[in-house]
Amino acid sequence: MTTIRPGTPDDAGPLLAIRAQVFPWQVNTVGGLRHGWQLSARNAKGALFAVDDEHGLAGFARADLNIWTSEEGAAGTAVIVRPDARGRGIGTALLAAAEEHLRSVGGRKVVGYAVDEPDTLRFVEKHGYTLSQEGRYQRLLLADLPPAPPIPPGVTIATAAEVGPEAVFAIDVEAMLDEPSDTPFDKVEYDDWFEDVWQGPNVDRDLSIVVLVDGEPATMTYLYADRESGRFMSTGTGTRRAYRGRGLAKIAKSVAFRAARDAGFTAGYTGNDEVNKPMLAINEWLGYKPIGVERSAVKTLAE
Repeated sequence: MTTIRPGTPDDAGPLLAIRAQVFPWQVNTVGGLRHGWQLSARNAKGALFAVDDEHGLAGFARADLNIWTSEEGAAGTAVIVRPDARGRGIGTALLAAAEEHLRSVGGRKVVGYAVDEPDTLRFVEKHGYTLSQEGRYQRLLLADLPPAPPIPPGVTIATAAEVGPEAVFAIDVEAMLDEPSDTPFDKVEYDDWFEDVWQGPNVDRDLSIVVLVDGEPATMTYLYADRESGRFMSTGTGTRRAYRGRGLAKIAKSVAFRAARDAGFTAGYTGNDEVNKPMLAINEWLGYKPIGVERSAVKTLAE
């Protein structure tokens, strides 16, 4: 019988080791995980679940409500099992615990993500999830960056640290409205965003870049940085609607990645929904190469 215990901050390190095996394209840190868990418990009725075996952490799950959407009952869950511990019912037990928690706090529509491999996809479908959007994950070696695009007249570059949180939020909240997703990001409150994103330990505000047009913030790109490993993840690039079609996202990413290379980073990662063709084209120009695919999976919980 699988014994489930509550997850704790001490699970962050072992969980990162498992994540590195299952989806090596994700970049996170112990501080980043703990920060997210703390906010999830306080603001989104989140809960953590863990299973141990003779080798340590064998599986982990997180479940919380989606507080960035107007969709009532929207929620999310993430379940991961150490590859050598699979086939023992650990994933099934963790998923059941996560779903039961979500029911208890009003969750109805659950969105999760699955690595696009046969066993994982069979698992999520077996448990009542419908596969939805496809996301392509890619890796970029910073030694191979293409020549930087020219900076048009009236366009200036600044770091996120230089322009401050309110300017970055104005771009981010508008760009998120058009982000492909199973649940719309249409209710993002500044205070929640400030705690989650701006104060998050993973966001490098000196490497994250903002492009301004005639002094107005127009485009931004985030870099989640793990300086210890020399890797970063480009976790969000957005342009306000009035400034799209001018190549500003290409400029932002090119500048940010050169700054990361100069700071000693060697590799960058990113993920894009397959329907986001403009961003995929930019990433191909930068030199990103596909290394993995994830699928979103959606389930409506029974009352």
